[in-house]
Amino acid sequence: MKTAPARPRSIPLARRALIVQRVLVDKWTSAKVAAAFDVSEREVDDWVADFRRSGMTSLRRAPGKTRATLVVHRVIWRPVQEIATRLTYRLRQLLVRERLHQPLPLQRFNDDRRD
Repeated sequence: MKTAPARPRSIPLARRALIVQRVLVDKWTSAKVAAAFDVSEREVDDWVADFRRSGMTSLRRAPGKTRATLVVHRVIWRPVQEIATRLTYRLRQLLVRERLHQPLPLQRFNDDRRD
């Protein structure tokens, strides 16, 4: 079985629509569609699931770039991440005491004297 290339590539809208049609209308399996169109089975399954959730609009946008994910990222994830960062910083300050370093004694040599 072929696997999709490692680097991401852009699949045109019409091609994604045809892939979804093969699965939903023509009743092809994800593996058969993936082999025929040279994409991964996971991509096929993701596109079909997105299509079932959102319809034709899901084919036009990149997966994971829905408004809901943007709202969750901006409203929930960023503040939570900022609070976690602040908490870890404060905990480090409380738990880790910095040792006071004693200055090293300077040694004098005969060559260091100035006349």
